[in-house]
Amino acid sequence: MDWFNISIESYDSQHPAPAGCFFVQTLVDPIDYLCIRIECGMNEQPRIGIIGAGAMGSSLAAITSRFAPTAIVCREPERAAQIFEHGVRCTGALEATARPVIVRDAAELGEIGGVQYLFIAVKTTSLQEVCEELAPLRETIRQAGRPEVKLISYQNGIDPGRAIMDMLGTTKVMRMVLRYGAVIRDEHGTVDIIMHDPPHFIGCLDESIRSDCEYLAKHFTDVGFGTEYLDRIEVPVWAKGIINAAINPVCALVNADIGSVFESPSRELVVRMLDEGEAVARAEGIDLGQNFRERALELASKSTHHLPSMVYDIQQGRPSEVGQLNRQIVDRAKALGVEVPTHETIDALIETFDWRVYHEKI
Repeated sequence: MDWFNISIESYDSQHPAPAGCFFVQTLVDPIDYLCIRIECGMNEQPRIGIIGAGAMGSSLAAITSRFAPTAIVCREPERAAQIFEHGVRCTGALEATARPVIVRDAAELGEIGGVQYLFIAVKTTSLQEVCEELAPLRETIRQAGRPEVKLISYQNGIDPGRAIMDMLGTTKVMRMVLRYGAVIRDEHGTVDIIMHDPPHFIGCLDESIRSDCEYLAKHFTDVGFGTEYLDRIEVPVWAKGIINAAINPVCALVNADIGSVFESPSRELVVRMLDEGEAVARAEGIDLGQNFRERALELASKSTHHLPSMVYDIQQGRPSEVGQLNRQIVDRAKALGVEVPTHETIDALIETFDWRVYHEKI
């Protein structure tokens, strides 16, 4: 892609870099950085920014780099160094490689010429922090000659798209529903795609950005990441949210992958939560179609060796995403008068882990 002219110079704390540069940590000394000086070209192609360099954000960068200049916001120097040295490499069910531009924070997207589309690919536990960072930046990170930056929610759960709208005061937010799983496997930061079952879906609540959804769906599909635009994006949002809420916390509680859960007595918990979640969706006016439970179990069976990210959250003492999964179903169930006893129990157990994390930090 003809986006940047790049020169590399070495700076450290004793020799500060000039303005207009960004950094990745060197592999030689953790206090030294490589300064990447960027001169933006005149390419008028829409540019893409991605906030989040974990497995999902990195794999997204490998895909979008096939059709658009892509920059990734990476706050962790170690991860930035991996991407700088090795690029992003996806293996397994989806093969892709790329060398996206790396920036330290969202503000630096403006310094490299801005973006037209900005994917928010962090965990839902970081959404508020990211939106607070973005609130004063939306004009300064806009690609020159383009309308306002369009945001895309790339998270699990039912409400992250609406949460972004509320926190940033805009309806110009797209939502993607993804049918793949990814994990970072080795010291090079290789992303292992453990399951890929397209089509993926993209949609919006604001009709004025429908053409943006269709543009992204077409270009994703053209590069082998089959994606469809849907008028009623809420249906797959709810379906995916219920599936994650039924499976992820059970795997976290028994510290096991999906296949082990399905072969154990805890499978019954998954089945109950799928049924409870479907009942809440029905009361909300969301029709998930015939045989939802069976279709959900069939989809999950394609990734039996996968450890959901909530398992790693619990193992490593990080806050979980239970608030965007089970708790949202529980809250809606209470408002609608639907009984969800299994969700309530599982939510309370996972919240106990989160409570412990919170109290250990204060």
